[in-house]
Amino acid sequence: MSSDSCVCHCVKLIVSLGIVALVLWLSFRTTKPKCSINDFYVPGLDKSVNSNNNNNATRRNNNLSFQLNLKNEMKDKAVRYDDITLKFYYGTNTSYPIGNFTVDGFKQGKDKELFKSGMIETHNMPWNAALKAVTNGSKAIFRVDVSSRIRYKITFWYTKRHNYFVENKIEVDDTGRSGAQRMSYGFGVFGLTLFVLSFLL
Repeated sequence: MSSDSCVCHCVKLIVSLGIVALVLWLSFRTTKPKCSINDFYVPGLDKSVNSNNNNNATRRNNNLSFQLNLKNEMKDKAVRYDDITLKFYYGTNTSYPIGNFTVDGFKQGKDKELFKSGMIETHNMPWNAALKAVTNGSKAIFRVDVSSRIRYKITFWYTKRHNYFVENKIEVDDTGRSGAQRMSYGFGVFGLTLFVLSFLL
C-alpha cells in the first residue's frame, strides 16, 4: 500500500470519526431548563396596605406569594423532574431560612414552559430589618434556592438523574413586590461531557 493511499485512509477515518462525534453530540447534548421566580410579593412589606400594622406582629400578614417559572428550551428533548424543592431565605446567604415549598415531580415536554404559583407562611422572618431596609428607600433582599433531580428523555429512553440547582436573588421594595427576575440556566453535565469528547475524537 502506497504512502498516499495510507494517508487518504487516515484522513477518511478521522473525518468519519469527527462526523460520528458531531452527530452524537447533537443527539445527546442537553441544556438545563431555565428558572426564575416571578410575581414575588410580601404583603408585610407593602406600605400601602400595611402602614398601621408594621409594628404589630399579631396583625401583620406573614405570608409570601410567588410564581415559579421553568422553561425547557430544547426542541427535541423532554425533561422529567423529581419533586422540586424551593427554600426561602431572608438575605443573600442561608443564615435566615424563612420557609419551604414543594412542587410535585412532573414531565415537561419539548419547548414547554411551566408557571406554578404558590404561597408560604414565613417563619422567623427578621421583619424589623426588612422594614428598615424598605423604609429607607433601599431593598429587602431574599434568596430562593430551587433544587431537584432531573432526567432528559432522548428518543425512547431517559438519561440518568442529574442534580438541578438554581439560586435566585430577589429584591423587594416598599410595595412588597419584586421586579422582573432574570431566568437562570446552564448546560447539562451530560451535554458538556459529550461536547468535550467530540473535540478529543
